[in-house]
Amino acid sequence: MIRCAFLLAGLVLTASISTSALAQSPAPAPARVASAPADEPVPRAERAKARQDCVAEHVALSGDDLRAAMRDCMQAKFPGVQLYARDGVTRDGKPTAVAARAACKADVDARGLTGSPRTAALVACFNEKRPDLAQRAECRKDARGKGLDGEELRKAVDACAREARS
Repeated sequence: MIRCAFLLAGLVLTASISTSALAQSPAPAPARVASAPADEPVPRAERAKARQDCVAEHVALSGDDLRAAMRDCMQAKFPGVQLYARDGVTRDGKPTAVAARAACKADVDARGLTGSPRTAALVACFNEKRPDLAQRAECRKDARGKGLDGEELRKAVDACAREARS
């Protein structure tokens, strides 16, 4: 019962803050895409602010409903930029990991492989379709072998993947 009261108080507070902020702030300015680095279509700070606004708008949702509402909200805030993967293709034109795995699975299933040859064929196919993700997986494996975890692991994987790209 107390949880419900706190949740309700939080919803009321969030709603009152967001409505007063909307009343005080002018219409949102269009995104400044030109100032973003090449691999980042929208600056991180602007994305974070838009994410906060979208969360405040959809505070009552959860799970898949929240995920779908957040995607729609974020895309509406930056209409000229493709923020998310669509139809099995990432925003930079590569197949998504899910699409690549599905294509590899269909290919290997058509060949009728089983056991370790099947596993090797799946890995080789995925590495061919998404070498960037294969490299990150290798970097992660090496970093975990060194005993890294958490933030140190993330930094090591990022540095390794950056090194491999250059």
